[in-house]
Amino acid sequence: MDGPKSVVDSKDWPEMKREWRETFAEHAKGAGIAFSFADVAPPPSTEEGTLLLVNVADYRIVGIGMRILFGIMTGNAFIDAQVAYTNLRDRSKVGEQQYNTSSSAWGGVFAKVTPQQVDQIATSVFAELKAAK
Repeated sequence: MDGPKSVVDSKDWPEMKREWRETFAEHAKGAGIAFSFADVAPPPSTEEGTLLLVNVADYRIVGIGMRILFGIMTGNAFIDAQVAYTNLRDRSKVGEQQYNTSSSAWGGVFAKVTPQQVDQIATSVFAELKAAK
């Protein structure tokens, strides 16, 4: 998981990475797919598998607590990320998908917040991985 300097130097980048790591681990477990999160791409492997290279161009974290307390004053949560599906053995690109999620603050406390948006992306990614099996 990576992004431009302005993204990875953001004070809440560790929180964003934690959200992805936990959500993707949960989806992997539910799908019966082995999963590990790495801060840097691992070296090529002898094992079969798919390496997801995630590039987050921009994001804004909004948690449910903030949404409930401040409603529309909280603003919009959004994620602009590109996921490259690559072969774990030889690093050949298998596919690529752009994900752009956004909430509307006008949805009040029911507007999607960051954890729901990461969950939406993970659902899509694991559907792709299961279809490729």
